[in-house]
Amino acid sequence: MKGRKYGVALLLMVGVLGLSGCSQYPDQAVDGTPWDTNWTMLGSVVGAEEPGNGFSLLENYSVLTGEDIYYATWVAGASTEYTNEDGEDVEVYDAQLYVLAMGCADGTHAKESQEEWIGRQQETYTVTETWNEMRNGEEYTLMTYTCGSETNPYDRGISAFAVYGSYAVSVELACRDDFAGQEREILLQFLDGCHYAPLS
Repeated sequence: MKGRKYGVALLLMVGVLGLSGCSQYPDQAVDGTPWDTNWTMLGSVVGAEEPGNGFSLLENYSVLTGEDIYYATWVAGASTEYTNEDGEDVEVYDAQLYVLAMGCADGTHAKESQEEWIGRQQETYTVTETWNEMRNGEEYTLMTYTCGSETNPYDRGISAFAVYGSYAVSVELACRDDFAGQEREILLQFLDGCHYAPLS
């Protein structure tokens, strides 16, 4: 998948992505909002409103490896060719928004996955700020960072990590230097538009 390998969640956790999976829609989200079938659905876990701000949906995939993992990404701006550290030619956009929901054995394992993702991000990037925040009823740990790596085409970004039931959720907005948008406001607005399905 072009451009996907630079999201922290994807770098650390996802290998081969398959075809989009089917999902059954609930009547309403846990925040009380009637479920909108126009939302981008990640499995039967998360329904995401369109992020706006010039972003358009690029991919929405389930991982067909017997694992309960879902991934979607939106992009903004022009695409350019970039050769990654593996020698592969990929398309890179001015900004790319990634969402990953990974099912775990239980809530304890989901929390462990969240903590591992946060630790890996701290090791990979220069984290400039970390804080916790409630958005649309869900608690997230957020981080802003700079990349500072010759093997990463992005310059800065912001990530949010959450645990919902037995799912670990990661949302990341990675930006190139010439992206003029306010990444913090864009990501927080997107989190306000993320709706979680009731736990079964």
